[in-house]
Amino acid sequence: MNTRSISVLKYVAEQKKVSQAQFEREIKEYLASRTEYKPNNSTPAHFFRPLLFLGFLKMAPNRVIELTLEGEKFLHFYELGEYKKCKKYILNQLDNSTYPNIATKDIKLQIFPFRILFKLLLLEKERGLSKEFIKEQLIYIRERDDLALYMKTRDIEKIKKEQEYDKFYTWMINSLVNIEILSKKGNYYFIAEDLLEEVEVLYENISFDALFFQEETLLCQLDTKVAQQRYKRDARLIAEAKERDGFYCVLSKEHKTFLSKGQNYVEGHHIIPMFQQKNYTFKLDDVDNIISLCPNCHREIHLSDDKKDILSRVYEQRKAYLQKNQVSLDDLFKMYLCS
Repeated sequence: MNTRSISVLKYVAEQKKVSQAQFEREIKEYLASRTEYKPNNSTPAHFFRPLLFLGFLKMAPNRVIELTLEGEKFLHFYELGEYKKCKKYILNQLDNSTYPNIATKDIKLQIFPFRILFKLLLLEKERGLSKEFIKEQLIYIRERDDLALYMKTRDIEKIKKEQEYDKFYTWMINSLVNIEILSKKGNYYFIAEDLLEEVEVLYENISFDALFFQEETLLCQLDTKVAQQRYKRDARLIAEAKERDGFYCVLSKEHKTFLSKGQNYVEGHHIIPMFQQKNYTFKLDDVDNIISLCPNCHREIHLSDDKKDILSRVYEQRKAYLQKNQVSLDDLFKMYLCS
């Protein structure tokens, strides 16, 4: 994360929301007035695309750019000088970064490249991964069978190449060394020692299958299965929340369903989703973070095109808990990808 990227985040934060056209008109002058950047013929879009790739910025269908929740948190801790936390946010965003991605060209790969990178770095933490492997082969691992082949043979030549993706190495890997997420010894790369524990939490128990995704689920989020592998859920807390709520949907007692084990059937829902655990120090699998919803409301909060109304009602129900943990309604909107 270089000075230019930090300044781009600050510019977007000052604007709140900015159209791509306005961004491209103003960003070079903004950078020139605040950094050592000297205006040149660089394409202005190149200034925000790496941040889109990392998920610190998002772009709406109408080409409006704004900070994501993670982008806000990263910038907050950067301005406080808490750089270890900043590195953690970058690590977390790398975990969710996919190929293809809104910031990349339309390519055939369907992988989480950094999940693969960090999983392999853990498995090879004593000897590291070679520059040749990362530069010439890692990005060509397209499916689990490719990864299994590498693990069996350690032969980088047996993985088929389809087209060049050289910028993955030149853009990302050297940058990760510069900001001390990776370390380099000779021709080999390792996980930076101060992040090893964080990487182990994310990847030690994750399966190889979870490093890939299917065409119909191009989401940069952890699915339920993967989240459960990382952060254990206590079913007893769901039961406790349902009993606390009297086995009624917290949004309306009129939302009656059917009897199940002698009680009105409701479902437990974590208000702050479990995949957000890596962004918070307090435990999300907590009864105070769980509410009872009828099946229809539960599906609405996950699947609706417009979740803002139901999230606003949920926020009112648990305002004291959420505000105590400094989670705003706007934070919830961003967690649930509301436009």
